[in-house]
Amino acid sequence: MLTSITLKDYTTFIKERTFDFKATNYKILEETNVGEDRVLKGALFIGENASGKTQALKAIKLLLDLLLGNSEQNFIAKKSLYTKGTKFSLIYTFDVKKNIIKYEVTFNANSISSEKLYLNDEMKLNRLKENGETYFGEEKEIKDVNDNLSLLKLEYYNTRFYNDPILNEWFDFLKNSLYVDCMSGRIESYNVSRLQEQLISKYAEKNDASKLNQLMEKLGYNSEIVFTKTTGNTDNTIMLSTEKSEVNLRKKGTKISVPLLLESVGNKVFVNLLLPFNYATKNNCMIIVDEFSSGLHNELEEALVRYFFNNSKNSQLFFASHSTNLLDTSILRPDQIYSFGFDSKEGTIIKRFSDENPRESQNIEKMYLNGVFDGMPEYNKELKD
Repeated sequence: MLTSITLKDYTTFIKERTFDFKATNYKILEETNVGEDRVLKGALFIGENASGKTQALKAIKLLLDLLLGNSEQNFIAKKSLYTKGTKFSLIYTFDVKKNIIKYEVTFNANSISSEKLYLNDEMKLNRLKENGETYFGEEKEIKDVNDNLSLLKLEYYNTRFYNDPILNEWFDFLKNSLYVDCMSGRIESYNVSRLQEQLISKYAEKNDASKLNQLMEKLGYNSEIVFTKTTGNTDNTIMLSTEKSEVNLRKKGTKISVPLLLESVGNKVFVNLLLPFNYATKNNCMIIVDEFSSGLHNELEEALVRYFFNNSKNSQLFFASHSTNLLDTSILRPDQIYSFGFDSKEGTIIKRFSDENPRESQNIEKMYLNGVFDGMPEYNKELKD
């Protein structure tokens, strides 16, 4: 599980910022929101628009793209425009069965300038520009590494770390992870062998909808999913012209099935999130969800978040939302919430709610709205006055 991430000179992060995902001394939601070794099962990013929430999520996604992605990355686009030079860096730490994995990577312009991997403080990989050394079972010197290719990725696919169980379990955790952009509907998977368990369009090809409808019933949703390969129009189904399996929604109490493509934004977002959330309850992974509040009712957001924490074991949900109703100590612990703001000199400023030591019984939503945790914009100040 991801325990921390440190960003420096990255996108809107002018100053070095660290996100800590280890549980503090709060006792609330221990059974549901805290995983093994007291690592939190995720965090909510909330705050004003254009303050860095999406960029923080994409910093986690960058690790997945760097180590598991198939497309070439445009690294220089991730360098902060607010600082001089061409370098930026990220440090990721993970806890795998009480083993601490630390991965440091520095970029210069559009190339990787250095990589370091530690397992329990023991160096396993050290790369400087095109050359490096690895220590997976035996010391090995590597030269002429492609400057935009991760040496760690190269060694994983070439050696599988010589069957090191901890490092391979870490990569399995990363491979199972998903990125979801609710605004665009884009879902990125890093494990092509599991697509039918992660993406609704692939799931529809070989499965019926009964298990998903059981989940929708549990969440209290007023519609059910229908898969069909019928083409043309029928009395009870509005179909698009296609021979592929179509995902349709049918409101309870009716006989009309409507293709998901013709449904509301909220229905599309909800249906696309169902499998990733369900998948994470059965497989340890990260789900990175941007624009979580896109089209979803507040109650539905709460239901999805509660479902994830109540049913996942050692998976993590990192998500950004503007819905302040989620700021509730019956849903999230104060150490699971970060507020975001932006300052022209400081860049993105973050504050962990637990740093203010709110009591477990306090109304943290009201405290946030009153400015206690920062990150609360005043867009309508003139109108209020």
